[in-house]
Amino acid sequence: MDLDYFLKKEQVIKVKSENKQTVIKEMVEKLQELGLIDNKDRYYAQIIHRESLENTALGNGFAIPHTRTESVSQFISILGIHEEGIDFHNEDESPVNYILLSIFPSKMSTTYLYFIGMMARLFSNKEKKALLDEARTPAKIYAALKKEAESYFDAISEKEIISAREGDSLTGVPSSDLDLLIRLDRLYKVYDGGDKADSILKKIENLKKLIDNRSLSYYDRMRKKQNNPFAIVEKNSCSGCHMEIPPVYMRQITDRNGITLCTYCGRFLILV
Repeated sequence: MDLDYFLKKEQVIKVKSENKQTVIKEMVEKLQELGLIDNKDRYYAQIIHRESLENTALGNGFAIPHTRTESVSQFISILGIHEEGIDFHNEDESPVNYILLSIFPSKMSTTYLYFIGMMARLFSNKEKKALLDEARTPAKIYAALKKEAESYFDAISEKEIISAREGDSLTGVPSSDLDLLIRLDRLYKVYDGGDKADSILKKIENLKKLIDNRSLSYYDRMRKKQNNPFAIVEKNSCSGCHMEIPPVYMRQITDRNGITLCTYCGRFLILV
């Protein structure tokens, strides 16, 4: 599948606005200028409303403001590049340099997730993101994205997706391990925050002995990768990456049948 299906060359632009709301407005206005939408105010309001419910910054300088609406019949997106980076009101307060704004009908939700999965993987890879940062111009960034998309879509298959999910499912690990991992994470935060007391280290080591090796190893990998390896399930979506959780995994979470991971960002999912 070609990147043009999701994002054409003229839909990669530089943005100049200095805050989240005005950047989104600037990008929506560009979509109308390109003839892709006919009511910029309506879509701006919808995207801002969606953003007020859940912040869509995914980390690594990347955000995905979007809206699902039946007033469009096709997949519409635009990528804004802000050289200095803007405050996207995200938890880690890191600046956002790449804003991928999407408008799409509900029937294309799977298409959206497919596209975002590819983009999120790209931005989580430090080497590949560095290539985008070095490209600087929209044309060069688009060329880099197009090359990455071709490689990604050629390599991926439904079988591989299923296999990857099964490999990260931690099947058979008791759900009680999740509570232990949360406690362990809190202890690590205390330790990393400056409390290097031997008693903290002793608690960490004792707690690790109670946790299944598979979930502990996975937690260690995620702790290095993510600022927060846990995410709350909110409206059937992961609060970490804001992706919708497939029904089969929602049933597993609801039944508390073992530990469930987000199939997009890999975080441990917590149902509250």
